[in-house]
Amino acid sequence: MKRYILIPTMLLAPCFLPLLQAQDTYMNERLTNNSSDVIGTARYVGMGGALGALGADISVISWNPAGIGLIRKNDVAFTFGGVWGKSSIKEASRGKATSDQAGFVINMKTGSESVPYINFSFNFQKKINFFHNFYASNDKLGGLSQMDQVAELTYWDSGTENLAGLAIDKEYLNSAIDSEGKKYYYNYYASYGNKYTHRSEGSAQSFDFNLSTNINNCAFLGLTVGVDNMNFNELTCYEEFGDADYALSRNCEVRGTGVNVKLGTIIRPIKDNPFRFGLAVETPTWYRLRNSTWFDFGYDIREDAALRSYLKFNVRTPWKVRASIGSTVGSVFAWDIDYEFAAYASTSQGYPSTEYADGSTSGNVKDVDMNDLTSNILRGTHTLRVGMEGNATKNLSFRLGYNLSTSAYEKNVSFDQFNIDSRAMMYATGTNYMRLGATNILTLGMGYHIKNFHIDLAYKLRNQFGDFYAFDTRFTNETTGDPVFLNNAPPELTNATIDPVEVNLTRHAITCTLGCKF
Repeated sequence: MKRYILIPTMLLAPCFLPLLQAQDTYMNERLTNNSSDVIGTARYVGMGGALGALGADISVISWNPAGIGLIRKNDVAFTFGGVWGKSSIKEASRGKATSDQAGFVINMKTGSESVPYINFSFNFQKKINFFHNFYASNDKLGGLSQMDQVAELTYWDSGTENLAGLAIDKEYLNSAIDSEGKKYYYNYYASYGNKYTHRSEGSAQSFDFNLSTNINNCAFLGLTVGVDNMNFNELTCYEEFGDADYALSRNCEVRGTGVNVKLGTIIRPIKDNPFRFGLAVETPTWYRLRNSTWFDFGYDIREDAALRSYLKFNVRTPWKVRASIGSTVGSVFAWDIDYEFAAYASTSQGYPSTEYADGSTSGNVKDVDMNDLTSNILRGTHTLRVGMEGNATKNLSFRLGYNLSTSAYEKNVSFDQFNIDSRAMMYATGTNYMRLGATNILTLGMGYHIKNFHIDLAYKLRNQFGDFYAFDTRFTNETTGDPVFLNNAPPELTNATIDPVEVNLTRHAITCTLGCKF
């Protein structure tokens, strides 16, 4: 007879129970890795973001600040568009309108021959678009169960005793006892298939303030101070089928702000020669964030503090260094090649050491275990951007770009929640994780300008796949035929693993920029 396992609170909502996914290495990489996308003005997107040496576009403010120094007029630009992707989730939106950029450049003449002008610029720009819908199912669990891992975590980790109600009802647990009278694994209903649906939206946004200048038309210098805003929303549902069916759902939000600094230069080594090279460095972004969740039984009770849970935390992203070369051929053709290295293994997570009565925080206590996990499963990323632009007529131009960003993950990764002595694990009931692969981006664009006004269009195809795991696969069932948690299993039992589900995260985007130079 098939049994239906329900978490006690689910008696009020028999289909879903919201869970708080712990703030961990995998989520931090998703929230902060903006190297794997190109968002900005249509000219910037159309050239694959490769403007580190050519500059003269407001979106280069966050890539190489010196590029603003090549703008010789006042400039105003606004960018909007849409993004869409394949979705196998019923009732989930396949597309979404976006506002990607808005900014201006003020060109101030100095009257000096060596430093003819100084530019001040402000730009709002999206760094990461979190709009993703995907579905992952696996009908080859072989009896292994996410239920087993949740129950194991809540039983063995005293830090999660407050989550005991989120573990499987103890009435249905059969416990094996070792010679010392201790439980060493859970042995209950096997699962043979699962499915996972994911919907997320929101974005990471940057508000950049830039000061740049031109020295003898041979050297360009720029400084950008960025204030970032994080707005991430996620709704997921995990369902498992077998001797016992159950469904778990979580509603997650991450909000907060960060700050960083970028410094760059562009040099023309040979006077009267258009060839140039650029160098730039970006400091880590220091984020202060909050991960929150709530129970949703079909009516809005988000303001009920008793049913709301949250974790305040800090994230420090890696340093980034960039180099670029580029040139022009008369007024007909331009090309640019950019390279970036970001050491994502150095990403650090911590928690405020002091929280004040008004809700503000200060200080930071590092999460040693989570940071060790980060250094073990993440690695440095290499990003290559190539772009070119050709003028068909005096007013009409065409653009082509390509962008490659390597995966931030090592080849074989896992999520060993059991052995991570992290404050974040006190809030963990979700068990899924995903290894994101390399990103390939192809872009096409065109621009038309007449007098002071210009309109630019771009199309972007962003291709990326990920290996999705609904839960840690360190189980075995070869000896007893029942699911066994490997950490506490007898030594004679052997490993059994579950193949990951490949998730296609390919997206398309169309971008339009309206601008005026005067």
